[in-house]
Amino acid sequence: MAFDDVKMGIKRPATLDEQLAIQSDIRAMRKAITFGQRDSALIQRCLRVAEHEGLSSEETYVLIAYHALCQVQDPWERELKLARLDIRQPAFMQPDNQSEK
Repeated sequence: MAFDDVKMGIKRPATLDEQLAIQSDIRAMRKAITFGQRDSALIQRCLRVAEHEGLSSEETYVLIAYHALCQVQDPWERELKLARLDIRQPAFMQPDNQSEK
């Protein structure tokens, strides 16, 4: 299995109309998650944990939502950390006023 073949979540619907239709129908969202479990490592792990712990359907979907939000936050924090780096001046360079001495 190639690295690109691993999926964490589900694919977003192609059109805005499809997105709005799914977002307004809980059953359609559940169906998308159930269908997505074939390819999604995150959904598979969450469903295994939920089954092992004997979680209800609602608790299972809360578990999936929690882990999905954590998966979104981690790369976001890495992006912010990289954005804060000042790459314009290397750390070993001295400020201009000290180099004249």
